[in-house]
Amino acid sequence: MKIVLLPGMDGTGNLFSPLLQALSEFDLEVISLPESGSQDYASLTMYVKEKLPDCDFILVAESFSGPIGARLAKEGIKNMKGIIFIATFLSAPNKFLIAMARVLPLKLLTSLPLAKLFYKALFLGSGASNELTRMFQYTIQSLSPELIKARLNSMHSLEFELGSIEYPAGYIQAASDRLVPPEKAIEFSRCFKNLIVRTIDGPHFILQAKPVQCAVVITELADLFTRQDSGRS
Repeated sequence: MKIVLLPGMDGTGNLFSPLLQALSEFDLEVISLPESGSQDYASLTMYVKEKLPDCDFILVAESFSGPIGARLAKEGIKNMKGIIFIATFLSAPNKFLIAMARVLPLKLLTSLPLAKLFYKALFLGSGASNELTRMFQYTIQSLSPELIKARLNSMHSLEFELGSIEYPAGYIQAASDRLVPPEKAIEFSRCFKNLIVRTIDGPHFILQAKPVQCAVVITELADLFTRQDSGRS
């Protein structure tokens, strides 16, 4: 079964590297988000829809891309056999932090001496390797301030609006997530009737901090969704 991955707010897919290694047994495809044009969720969903493969696949939607994945499931994509949400949300996750980020000079902050400590505290966890921290810093610095602000605006204005969705779905929750409150998973359980929730000890960037543990859960859910699809055939 093919696995298609949608990245978090950076949109590049660069930060998937540790997970891709852990999921090497699968046929993997990363769909990066556009760096120009509208960054609202309706436009991004349309963009991603046009990039989806023609073969059967399971979608993995991380953080910022969670609402995109949910909207695709709501549309009922023919070849999408299941969806796995990662530390994500269907309404604005933390309006205070988003509002702060919208007015801060983010590009400048990434170059400050204490930037790495800030990344670890808020995003990557205290045990993050220097390699992961450098990768995160490089990825953030590669983005334009306008692009970051546009995606922050999309998150800030996001409201819970989806009804019941008939789709096999799972949710990986980061136990020490400082960006997405635990109750955000409840919104997904309201939409996806048989949502399977798995909690992994780690920070918001759980795919990067705990790639092997996440790969185990993704593999289990992918196998389950594949068996369920075969049973319906």
